[in-house]
Amino acid sequence: MRGNFWVFLVIVLLFAPSLGSANPSGVGEGAFDAQCGGACHGDADMNRSSASTVTLLGEAVAYEGLLTSVTVSIENIETTQQGLLGVFLLSSLAGAGDLPSDDGWVIISNSEGGTDNYVEITVSPSQEQRNITWTLRAPSIGQYNLYAAIHHGTEDGSEAPFFGQSITPMVVDVLVVPEDLPRLTSDYVPTTQRMLGEATKMNVETTFVESVEVEWRIAGGEGQSAQVTELADGTWGFDLPASLQPSVIEWRAHLEGEGPSQTTPWFQLRSKEASWTVDETAAYAQSFALIIVFMAGFMALQQRRADEVMKTELSDHEFDGGEL
Repeated sequence: MRGNFWVFLVIVLLFAPSLGSANPSGVGEGAFDAQCGGACHGDADMNRSSASTVTLLGEAVAYEGLLTSVTVSIENIETTQQGLLGVFLLSSLAGAGDLPSDDGWVIISNSEGGTDNYVEITVSPSQEQRNITWTLRAPSIGQYNLYAAIHHGTEDGSEAPFFGQSITPMVVDVLVVPEDLPRLTSDYVPTTQRMLGEATKMNVETTFVESVEVEWRIAGGEGQSAQVTELADGTWGFDLPASLQPSVIEWRAHLEGEGPSQTTPWFQLRSKEASWTVDETAAYAQSFALIIVFMAGFMALQQRRADEVMKTELSDHEFDGGEL
C-alpha cells in the first residue's frame, strides 16, 4: 500500500507542471480561433487586457479569386522575457468558426513563411512595433470583416495571460473582376520559401497584361528594380538574389494593360537553412546492428547463467553421492 502511494505521488508531480498551466514556449504556428487567445496560454477566463495596440491595414476593395494582402500592426508591445508574441488573423471574434477560411479566404502565405492564420514571433526587448502581413485569395463577391488579435504572457510569467484585439474590424468589399483588368491568373501561387545561398528564378503568370515591372526589397528596406523578361504569352520571369542568412525578401509587380493599371500585394520569399535530414539506410543499418549486439549480449548472459546452474547441479550431485 505504501509503495502504491509513492507511485501515485510521482505521477501527480510529473503532470503537475502541465495541469492548468500556460505554454511559455508557445504552441507553434497553426490554424487557431480567437478562443485560443486565452485557452492556449492558460485558462481563458483568467485573461487580462493587453496594453498593446492592434491595427489592421489593407485594401478596402478586393476582386473575387484574386490576391490581396492584409497587415497586422502591433504597437506598444508587451511580452515575456523570451519576447514571444502570438498573432491571429480572424474573420470574427466569436471564439469558434472564426478562421479566415470559414468566410472563404485562402491564405497563400504570411510574412513568417507559413500558410496559417496564427503565427508566433519573437520580439526584441527594444522593439515596440511589429508588422505581420498575410497574402490572401479573396472569397466570393460580398462584404467581409477581418479582425486581428494577440496573446502573450508576462515578463516574469507569474500573472495571467494577456489578450488584445483590433478595436474595429477591417471591412473588405469583394467585387467581380473587370473583364480587361490587368491581373495575375486566378490560380497563380508565388514561391514563398527557398534555401540559403540560392538565387531564385521567379515566374509571374498574368492575364490582360502588356508589360510588367517588378520591385523587390529586404523586408522593410528600400525597393530595387528587377529585370523582367517575357518568357511566353502572359508569362514573365525575373531573378531574386541569394540570401546568405535567414531573411525575407519581398517583391511586387506593377501590371500594365488595356484596363486600369494594377499593383500586386507584396509577396514574401523566406530564405531558410536546410533542415537536418537522416540517411534512412544508415539508420536502419545501425538499428539492425544494435539489435544484433543486444541479442548477442542476451544470449551470452543466458549461456553464462546456464553454465552456473549446471555447475551448481553437479556440485549438489557430488555432495549427494557421499564424496563429502
